[in-house]
Amino acid sequence: MYSSRERVLAAASKKSPDRLPAYCGPIDDLEYWLSGFKASSEMELRKAWGLDCQMMPYPDSDSLFSMKSGKTIWGCEDNWDAGYSSTKHFPLAAAEKISDIESHPWPTIEQVDFDKISLQIAELDGDCVKIGAIGFPRTAVFCTLCDLFGMDVAMVNMHLEPHLIEASLERIESFLYPVFEKILKNDAKNIDYLYFGDDFATQRGMMISPEMWRKYLKPIYIKILGLIKSYDVGVWFHCCGSFEPVMGDLVDGGMDVWETVQAHLVDNDPAELKKKYGGHITFFGAINCQQTLPFGTPEEVRKEVRDRFKVLGKNGGYIVGPDHSLQKNIPCANIEALFDEAQKCRY
Repeated sequence: MYSSRERVLAAASKKSPDRLPAYCGPIDDLEYWLSGFKASSEMELRKAWGLDCQMMPYPDSDSLFSMKSGKTIWGCEDNWDAGYSSTKHFPLAAAEKISDIESHPWPTIEQVDFDKISLQIAELDGDCVKIGAIGFPRTAVFCTLCDLFGMDVAMVNMHLEPHLIEASLERIESFLYPVFEKILKNDAKNIDYLYFGDDFATQRGMMISPEMWRKYLKPIYIKILGLIKSYDVGVWFHCCGSFEPVMGDLVDGGMDVWETVQAHLVDNDPAELKKKYGGHITFFGAINCQQTLPFGTPEEVRKEVRDRFKVLGKNGGYIVGPDHSLQKNIPCANIEALFDEAQKCRY
């Protein structure tokens, strides 16, 4: 009988544990789920589902930073829940010179509450795989550029004003790298994975060309991935969508777990993903939050779990779960079916 931690680490080592490991990312509309499963807290809910991983509290991530009211750590309007880069004001949209970039109130490491981070890590369940995390998208590079410039201006500037993008990326890296470094110095021994990632892809492909991705974003990703790996901690990397042209770059750079596999998208065929990358990374997700979970029957959910287990889970390397955050358009019976079926998928 495996513990949750042993189960996930065995699967990540491309070995076959007792059963398919399971996890769930962010849970939106929490009251709906608590009521549906008669649970008193998110922790109780996750335990009832039999999840094998535990991450630092996602909704509480902004409390780890000291910042102005109504602003993010990057000095942007705090309006993420309204949609991708949907703020009304982008502080660097009108930037024309390097001095405009330098005069922005960039965050410093002193604004991060490392004691609280250590406390939250210490409170993680030792029987589960423990994932350190300090908030997404606050630590995302491309998302931050879009919040600072506005998505359209950021993309245009990559072509027409590269010096502005490069100066901004230098400041983003000069904050993120030492923050991750200090977390690792303090708590590497207490976590199995450190969460990092970005959203640079859509459901039909990448938002920017692979060439621009490699010029601007890859160098920072690779530095941070290398830093995490140097502390013998795994990299739990988030990116939604389809980004096959640069998947190999991230695999070679040290990505250990890819969150989240949206298996219904172009270039995300499970068999092809397993064939190309299954020997190198662990896949997480792949149960469809847009179709099967909200509109399918419990038996259709169970079938999708079994199908993913047979392909992505062959010889380990797969953690089953919803391929995005849970929302109240999903029947509780379908989530019950998902995690119940995971426990029945035996190696």
